[in-house]
Amino acid sequence: MGVTVQHIGAPTTLKGLGEWVKANTIEVAERALREEVGRGFDNKPVVITDGVPRRDYTQVRPFGKIEFTRRPQMADAVLWALDQLRQKSPLRSGRYVQSHAVLLNGAEITGDLRSALAAVKETDRVQIVNPQPYAKKIEGRRARSRGRGANRVKTSAVEGLSRQAPRGVYERVVLPLLVRRYGRSMFFDFKYVKLNTGLKVKGYQGGGASRKRIMRDHVYPSLNFFIKPTGLAN
Repeated sequence: MGVTVQHIGAPTTLKGLGEWVKANTIEVAERALREEVGRGFDNKPVVITDGVPRRDYTQVRPFGKIEFTRRPQMADAVLWALDQLRQKSPLRSGRYVQSHAVLLNGAEITGDLRSALAAVKETDRVQIVNPQPYAKKIEGRRARSRGRGANRVKTSAVEGLSRQAPRGVYERVVLPLLVRRYGRSMFFDFKYVKLNTGLKVKGYQGGGASRKRIMRDHVYPSLNFFIKPTGLAN
């Protein structure tokens, strides 16, 4: 919902013009929001000030723009991402594509996902994970940089296990799509997480002379969903 300013009047100085326009922009935006809320619009929408989501609208620039957009429902974003993960998954036995699971505060949601996610709070932790033991290998690895300054070294990307999904599924494929679609009002990240599967793998601990091989918990790819503050004052 864009906001425009009309009937500015005739301020006497350039500074006065800026302050007048800013004050009118804020006043018109607040009035427009009240009217739209009265018609059923989201009463806690995401604020977009001068094109920046969640920026305090009282900091709008003179001749700037204040917009209010409905908060996307957590369920909408999660179900859309789940569908994308399934579409991008490699197919062989079918186990991988059927194993994407939605977790709420660490516990898998079974049954009606939309109903279970309807009352999610800002403090809740929502994730999609794949608990197949080879899920990490399917991801491969994106290019990374290590070290600092003159010692900074860039490592090459590594293709995933499946030729059907050489760039993996979670981090390099679905995450950017999710950010593009919902990133103005929600926050997402990718990480490898531990699950209570009991699976152990060999790894290293420490560095230099103290570096040694150990058995450690296996990790699994996950997308993590967070509700961003709206930018409205409480």
